[in-house]
Amino acid sequence: MRVFRSPRLWLFAWGGLGALLVLYVIIAASVQPGGGRAVGAGARDRSLLVGEMADFEYAFPPRGAPQAPFLHEGREMTLADFRGKVVLVNFWATWCAPCLKELPSLDALQGRLGGEAFEVAAIAADPRGPEAAREFLDRLGIERLKLYADPRLRLAASIGGGAVLPVSILYDREGNEVGRLVGEADWDSPEARRLIRSVIDAG
Repeated sequence: MRVFRSPRLWLFAWGGLGALLVLYVIIAASVQPGGGRAVGAGARDRSLLVGEMADFEYAFPPRGAPQAPFLHEGREMTLADFRGKVVLVNFWATWCAPCLKELPSLDALQGRLGGEAFEVAAIAADPRGPEAAREFLDRLGIERLKLYADPRLRLAASIGGGAVLPVSILYDREGNEVGRLVGEADWDSPEARRLIRSVIDAG
C-alpha cells in the first residue's frame, strides 16, 4: 500500500498519461477523413494568412457543414447543395454597415473565381426577409451574387449565431469547413484570392 502512496509513482503515472495524450493528439491530427486525403489540403499554410486574411482562422479539426435550411428563390436548401465545389458562405444583414461595405468585394470575387469550382454564397441573416435583402443588393449594384436568405436565422444559429456580422466561412468540395473570418474583409484582395485558390487547387 505504501507504494501507491509514493509521490514519485504518481508523478510517473501522470507523466505517462500526459505523454499518451500528446501522442493521441498527434495521431488524430495526422489521420484525415476521406480515405487519408487531407481535408482542405494545401489550405493550411499559415503563410497565406496575411493582409486581408490575417484574421482568418483555420478550423481544427475540420467541421462538416451544418444541415440547417435557408432560402433561395422561395425554396429551402442546405449547404449540402454546394457539395462538389468550394464555397465561401458569408452571413450579412441589412442593418450591418460593415456587411454592406464588404458585399461589393464579394460580388467582385464571384465575378473573378465563380463557376463550377467555386461560389460565393452571401446569405442574408436578416429577419426582414429576402425582399428587404434584395432591395439592398440592388442599391449596392450587386450583380453576380445570388440572393440567399436566412430570415429565421436557423443556419446562422447553427454556425455559432449571427450576433456579430459579417462572418465568412470557407468550405471545401466535400463540405468540410476550412476556416472562417469574423468581421469585414476585402474578399477581392490578392491575399483572399490566394487563400481560396489554394482550396480550389487542393481538389
